[in-house]
Amino acid sequence: MNKISTRSPKLSYRAEIDGLRAIAVISVILYHAKMIVLDMELFEGGFIGVDIFFVISGYLITRIILIELYEKGTFSFLNFYERRARRILPMLFLVIFVSIPFAWLKLLPSDLIEFAESIVASLFFGSNFFFYFSTTEYGADSALLTPLLHTWSLGVEEQFYLVFPIIVIMAFKYARTYFLTILVVLLLLSLQFSLFMEERNSDLNFYFPFSRFWELAVGSVLALRELTDCEKRDNSWVRLLPIVGLYLIVYSIFSFDNTVPHPSLPTVVPILGVALVISFASKDTFVGKLLGHKAFVWVGLISYSAYLWHFPVFAFWRIETLGNVSNLDKVGLIFLIIILSTLSHHYIESPFRKRELITRKMLLIFLLTSLSISLVLITLIIKNNGFEERFSKVVGLANHERDNAKLRKKGWLLLEDRKKQNPKFLNVPNKVLVVGNSHGRDTFNALYQNRDSFEGFDFLSFYDSAHYQINCFNESVGEYESVRETFFNSKFYKDATVILISTQFRLNAYCHKQYLDMPHSSDLEALPYLINRAKTDGKKVLVMGNTPEFRVIEMKFVTDYVFDQINCSDNTDCNFDTVRSKANQLLYAQMDEEIQEITKEVKNIADENYVGFYDKLPIMCNHSKKVCDAYTTEGFKTLYDYGHYTLEGAKYFGAKLANDPSFVALISE
Repeated sequence: MNKISTRSPKLSYRAEIDGLRAIAVISVILYHAKMIVLDMELFEGGFIGVDIFFVISGYLITRIILIELYEKGTFSFLNFYERRARRILPMLFLVIFVSIPFAWLKLLPSDLIEFAESIVASLFFGSNFFFYFSTTEYGADSALLTPLLHTWSLGVEEQFYLVFPIIVIMAFKYARTYFLTILVVLLLLSLQFSLFMEERNSDLNFYFPFSRFWELAVGSVLALRELTDCEKRDNSWVRLLPIVGLYLIVYSIFSFDNTVPHPSLPTVVPILGVALVISFASKDTFVGKLLGHKAFVWVGLISYSAYLWHFPVFAFWRIETLGNVSNLDKVGLIFLIIILSTLSHHYIESPFRKRELITRKMLLIFLLTSLSISLVLITLIIKNNGFEERFSKVVGLANHERDNAKLRKKGWLLLEDRKKQNPKFLNVPNKVLVVGNSHGRDTFNALYQNRDSFEGFDFLSFYDSAHYQINCFNESVGEYESVRETFFNSKFYKDATVILISTQFRLNAYCHKQYLDMPHSSDLEALPYLINRAKTDGKKVLVMGNTPEFRVIEMKFVTDYVFDQINCSDNTDCNFDTVRSKANQLLYAQMDEEIQEITKEVKNIADENYVGFYDKLPIMCNHSKKVCDAYTTEGFKTLYDYGHYTLEGAKYFGAKLANDPSFVALISE
C-alpha cells in the first residue's frame, strides 16, 4: 500500500521483539561456542542470528523515524544519533577497556597491533571493511582468535543509519505516495547485488553494507506496513503465519552451515521467518506469547551486552587454552557471559539511556574522554610495534621469533624491494621466471637471496603470482583466457629464458582472487598446457614438487610448540642443539603424506612432457634419519606456518639448491 495515512501512530512496546532478540543472540553465542556432541557441531547455522538483528534494527529504526515525522513533521538528527550513541558506545567502550589488559598479556606483537587497529575501526564503525581488508574470513578457525571480529555487524548497522534517515526523510517529503515502492526497489537491488557478489567475492559480500541492506530494508517495509495499514486481520490462517516464521528461523539455525552461501538466496529463508513473526505475531498469538515469556524477554533485554561480551570472552579463552576448549568450558563461559551481560546492562546500558540520569553534557564528556584514552593507548601500541619486549628471549634461542604474522609480512618484502629497485631482468644468460602462488614466492626468496652463488643467473617472480594459481593455464576453461593472455603478453614472460613452476599444486581451486565466479579446476590438469606453451615459445621449463606441509599441534606450528615446551630450569633443555633436534624429529612426524602423493603426480606430468623435475622434499627433510629442518643453523625458524618459508628459512634452503649441481643444471640454458 503506497499511500501513507496521515494518522499519528504511537510507538508501543512489543515483548515478542525482545523474544526475537533472544533467539538471535542465543544462536550467535552457541554458533561461536562451537559445541561438539558426538563429533557433530551443533548450531552451525547460528550465524543467521546477526541477520535477525538486522531485520529487527531496520524495523525499529524505521518506526522511530516515521513516528517522529508523523507527529512533528520534522526529524532531529541530533536526537537520533544521540540515542544511537547512548545505546551503542558506552557498552562498546567497556568491552574494549576490559579486553585491553587481556590483549596485552596474550597477544603477540602483530596480533596486538591488529587488535589496536580493530579498536579504531570499531569506534568509527568501519570494522566490516577493516576485517575484510585484513583478510579475516568470518567462520574460519583463525577468526575465532580475533577478539573484536564481531563488531563488523555494528559497522554495517551504523553505516545503514548514516544513509537511511536521509532516504526516509527525502521520500517522506517529496515522494510519500511512492515510499513503499522506493523501499521495495532498494530491497530488491540489494538482494540482487548480494547474489551477484556471492559468486564473485564471497568475503566482500559478507562484510559489504549494501549486501546486507535488503535485510534491514525488510524490517523497514514491515514498519511502514504496520504504520500505514489500518486493516485488521484476525483469523486462524493469519495466526498460523508466525508459527511458520518461527519454524523457518529454527530450521535455518539447525540446518545451515558454513557451506551455505551467505548472504544470498538461502538467507531469504530465515529473513522471511523473521518478517512473518514481526508482521503477524502479537501478545494474543501462540508465538507472541512464547517469545513474550519473561525468560525470552529478559535475554532479549541483555542481548546487546551479551553480543558484545561473547566474542572476546571466547577468543581470549581459546588463546589461553590453545584452542583446547571442552564443552564444559564452553558452558562455563556462557554463564560468565550471562553474568557480565546482566551486570553491564544494569549498571551501564540502562543508566546511559536515561537522559535524566546521564545528561547530554555528561554523555559527551564520557565519550570524548573514553575516545581520547583509547586513541592514546592505540597510538602507543602501534608506535612501539606491539611492545615486542613483552616476550623475553630464551638464552641460546634468541633468533626464535614467536610472531608468525610478522614473519609472514617479511616474506613479501624481498619481492617488493626487487620490484622497486629493478623490475626487469638483468642482462645475463639465464633469466629465470618463477611462476606459482605464495609457494612460488618462497622459491623466489630462496633463489634471490643466494643469487651470488648462481653466476650468470637472474630471478624474478610474476608480480601477481601470489594470487594466480597454475590452473589459470587450463586452456579448456575459456573463462581463464584473459588471465593467461595477461601473463603470456607480459615482459617478464617474454624476456625469460627459463620458466620455473613452483606452487602448491591443488586439485580444486580458483584461478585468481579477482575471478572467484569462474569455474574451479585442478592445477594438475592445467600443468601440461603451461609446459607446452612455454616449450613452444622456446623456454626451458623446470617443474618443482610441492613444499612439504605439516600438521599443527594444539593449534601451534611444530617449532612454536617445541619452543613453548622448553623448561629453562634445566639448562640442557634450553640448549639450541637439543631444541633443534626435538623440533626436527617432531616436524617429520607431523608431515602431511597426502601432499607428497600429489608431488608424485606432478613428477609424472613433467616426465610425460619431457621437462625437468625437482623434488623440494630432500632439501628440507631426510627420510632415512626421519627429520626435517625446523631451524636454520643460526637458530631462525624455517617455517612460519604449515609450509611457507620464513625469509631466513628461504635463504637456508636456497643455499642447498645453489650447492646442488643437479638443480643448477636443470635451470641452466
